[in-house]
Amino acid sequence: MNQPWQPHTPQPPQHNPYGQPVQPQPGYGYPAAPAPYPPQQPMQPMQPMQPGHPYPFAPGFPPPGGGAQPGKAFFLGLLVAGAVGTVYAGILLASNEDLSQTGLQASYLVVAALLALAVGAVVGRTGGRGAGPHIWAAVLAALGAYMGVANGYVFTLLDAGGTDLLEAVLEHEPMAPHKFWWERVESGIALVGLVVAAAGAYLMAHMISKKQPH
Repeated sequence: MNQPWQPHTPQPPQHNPYGQPVQPQPGYGYPAAPAPYPPQQPMQPMQPMQPGHPYPFAPGFPPPGGGAQPGKAFFLGLLVAGAVGTVYAGILLASNEDLSQTGLQASYLVVAALLALAVGAVVGRTGGRGAGPHIWAAVLAALGAYMGVANGYVFTLLDAGGTDLLEAVLEHEPMAPHKFWWERVESGIALVGLVVAAAGAYLMAHMISKKQPH
């Protein structure tokens, strides 16, 4: 039996005294409202560096251009050794007529000590604390002492007879500059000079590098 038609009775509105839209309730076919994002924290301003701080910028980063530079140390050491050896060769050229064998030996040892100080200081300041740059300093200082005497002999030949005399001497005795260093300075003093230059340069580079921050 058909039921009589009844008009749809609207539901009374929910009580909302402030006139705000009613939020749908979860669990009745409506998804839950998403949680609001947390407010972003404002960025903290960078603090100024304190006076006397070891780094004038962000900690953990060394100053620009700092740190050990073995390549630079090698070339600076080579430059210093070459300069001192060339100056000594010029002194031998200027005094070859008046310089005695004892004077040659004494000046050779003095130049060896000077090379040890100069090359060791330059390499130790720029090469760092590694053993490699210190060994380079020893080799370069000894080479500077040897080349100073050998080049002094070559300069003297060039001054006496030009390239013709030098070519004639080298053609007859290719090791003439080396023999002059070994025999004129005398073998014992020649080796002592090399030891003074090499050992002194190594120790100087080691001591200077320990005082560096890198």
